[in-house]
Amino acid sequence: MYNDKNILKIAVAGGVTGGHLYPNLAVLEEFQKRKKIEVLYFCVEGKIEERLLPKVHPEFKRYTVSVKGLRRPIFHPENILRFLKLINNSKSIKKELEKFAPDFVYVSGGYVSYPVAVAGKKLGIPVYVQEQNTIPGKANIAISKFAKKVFVSFEESLSRFPVEVKEKIRIVGNPIWAKDGREDLPHPTVIVIGGSGGSEFLNKITLEVARLLPNVNFILSTGGKNLEGEPTNNVKVVNYIENMYAYWRSVDLAITRAGATTISELIHFNVPAIVIPWEGATESHQVVNAKIVEKHGLGIMMREEEYEPKKLVEIINAMLSKGRKFEERENPAKRIVDEIRKDFDIINGK
Repeated sequence: MYNDKNILKIAVAGGVTGGHLYPNLAVLEEFQKRKKIEVLYFCVEGKIEERLLPKVHPEFKRYTVSVKGLRRPIFHPENILRFLKLINNSKSIKKELEKFAPDFVYVSGGYVSYPVAVAGKKLGIPVYVQEQNTIPGKANIAISKFAKKVFVSFEESLSRFPVEVKEKIRIVGNPIWAKDGREDLPHPTVIVIGGSGGSEFLNKITLEVARLLPNVNFILSTGGKNLEGEPTNNVKVVNYIENMYAYWRSVDLAITRAGATTISELIHFNVPAIVIPWEGATESHQVVNAKIVEKHGLGIMMREEEYEPKKLVEIINAMLSKGRKFEERENPAKRIVDEIRKDFDIINGK
């Protein structure tokens, strides 16, 4: 479908959370550095991509889909209506794709990715899929069977994909959405972040340990969740941080959950971290993710049941005393773009 033209047209899906959206932005911006592109982004109504894309990339075309993921257990009666809605949306998605006529479809998970990828397959458009987590989502596993290439962030996820797709898998890391810039912060500063939605548990323990560490500055990203108690003077509370890359470059230590994007950013920016995985994550994938931080020698994993204020204070003091090496790794987005461009070069006989 691709021809040698001045503009590369890309249809994209992946959102609902920043963990799906930000890697996509990293890849699209890497394409923008090399070639003129047109983007059609399939957004889920009311989710982060619908709010953020008009701010950071108003030039991208957007198509909003009103759809919800299936509830667990899978035989929940509400899923009948959700499934019917998904089918109706699939028809409109296919029409939009046909009208846009992209050179390829790029998806990164979330429940809107599957109908977009399937529509691309039916129209004969090459499909690429990117998986952020160590334990891939069911939609991405299904998409991998007909995708041209499958990009994974961690070696640990290889065994989770069907044997027949192994030759299509590329271990590239998780693309990092980062602009230039730093934050001018006092030292030492510890950032506490529970992902884009925040964490009530991390909110609670931050208020507790901050009282025991009056000489340490804390930045607490709550995700908009209410705090139980008043923060002390050494705690700066924010609902959400859009320029996380600037903070990763500037803080002395992080206390985080173990979402794939967070783990990848900690590794990319070389941030010392205490990672407390969310125990409710599907198939305990956050526990698997957290172990990767230990594997890279960046910090430690602490389970929720292991938490004691004095114990965490001791760990914070020990890690702060070691200091931090401020450096960055190559962005995996570059490797993904190289792989996709290689395919089109082959098609064009270059």
